[in-house]
Parts: sequence; C-alpha cells; structure tokens
Amino acid sequence: MKLILHGITFFLCFAYSIAQQSANVQPGVIGSYQKGLQGIGPDFGNNPASENFYNQMRDNLANMGIEQKIELEDIEGSIYIEDEFVLGTIFFNSDEESKMYMRYNAFNDEFEIKKSKLEKDETLALLKDADISCSLNNDKFKYATFLNDKKVKSYGYLKMIYSTDNYKLFEQNKKLFKEGKKAKTSHAVSFPHRFVGETNYYISMDDNDPVYVSRNKKELVDLFRAEHQKEIKQFLKEKNVDLKSKSGLVNLVAFSGTL
Repeated sequence: MKLILHGITFFLCFAYSIAQQSANVQPGVIGSYQKGLQGIGPDFGNNPASENFYNQMRDNLANMGIEQKIELEDIEGSIYIEDEFVLGTIFFNSDEESKMYMRYNAFNDEFEIKKSKLEKDETLALLKDADISCSLNNDKFKYATFLNDKKVKSYGYLKMIYSTDNYKLFEQNKKLFKEGKKAKTSHAVSFPHRFVGETNYYISMDDNDPVYVSRNKKELVDLFRAEHQKEIKQFLKEKNVDLKSKSGLVNLVAFSGTL
C-alpha cells in the first residue's frame, strides 16, 4: 500500500515488521513504502534535498550578510559526481531489488533516483538505510556508520574499493561549498562561489565500523590488528607508501591480506 502525504514526516513500513519509524524531510510529495509489494521505485524514495537547494543556499547567505541573491550560474562546479543519470542497481539486504537511473549528490550525500532518464519522470532520493545499498558504474555503495576524522560516529555513503578477509578499504566522496570572494582592489584576485571535491578513506577491521584513515603513520598502523602492526610498519618504510593516494592505501590493504 502506498500513501502520498504532504508534510514533513513520513513513515517506513515493512511487511514483515510491526515497527514504524519517522524522519523529518523537506516539505513536498513524500512516499511511504511497504517492502516487497511493487518493487522499489518511489516506494524506496523521498524528495531529494537538492530540490530546494539553491533557495536554501541563497537564504543562508543572505542571513549571514554575504549576498542577497544566488543562482545556479553563480556557483562553479556541481553538487554531483556525475551530472547525468546512469542506470544502476538497488539492493535490499544484499538482494537485488530493482534497476533504476541514479546519480550521486555528493553535497547532500544522497542518491537521486528515477525510473527513466526522461525529464518528466519524478526525481526521488533513495532512502538512507543500512539495509539499502546500490551499485553504480561497477562501484558498490553502502549507507554505513563510521568514525570520522574527529573520531565521532557519523553516517553516510561509503564506496568499497578493496577488501581482504580481515580488512576493507572504503572511499568517501564529498562536495563542499566554498564561499566566493570579490576583489577589493585591482591588485587582488576574485574567487567565485564554487563546489570543490574532497575524498576521504576509511578502513574496517573484522567487519567493525570503518574508521577514518589519518595521514599520520602511527594512527594508520593502529587501525590494523596488533599482531600485524610490525609487518605493516616495515612495509610502509620499505615501500615508501604514499598515504595520500588511493593506490598507496590499496597496496597497503592488499599487503595486509597476506598476513
């Protein structure tokens, strides 16, 4: 059964569960779903945060006294990793549920989904739930709990990039808004409002919550089992591993899989 509601609260209902959960979202058309009746599509989505993004950004900047008006053309870059919708797959508890067109909004950390690439089709946001994952361009994404760079529990989409029996390496792609700056003199340089990319990495040991990969070598070594740390230190020293690169971290995790 599907209900169309107007408001800021929606309920998630599973056929096999009597529990109900509520969450706040932006005003608009919001779908509540019941697992297993008519596939995913809108049943597993709500309205995307990007729907009112530029209005919100304009209001936020105005409240800060920065600027009274902002439009899409005023900001360089994109909130998406790829602007075009691409056919991907949605999974529920690791079981394939549906093929949908999707794109990742790295500013709001959400996957926007559509039944087709036609403009007339409604764009929804995939519900953020640990049981719901997706694959896009051969990459697998999961909504996970992790410890961020400040060792605070956080939630978000992580992309699996390498795994062994004991360790998994994840990548997190973000888009950050950087405020523009107008030159005050002819010798100064102006900078437009822009979105800039940021990539972080996380390591999970024995299927525990992934932990932020620090560029500090000691903190990185501590993410591995105590009995593996001596070999890890030696590997880092002998191979002069670049801890700032994806390839260096992949090589490190691959080596850890041999221990």
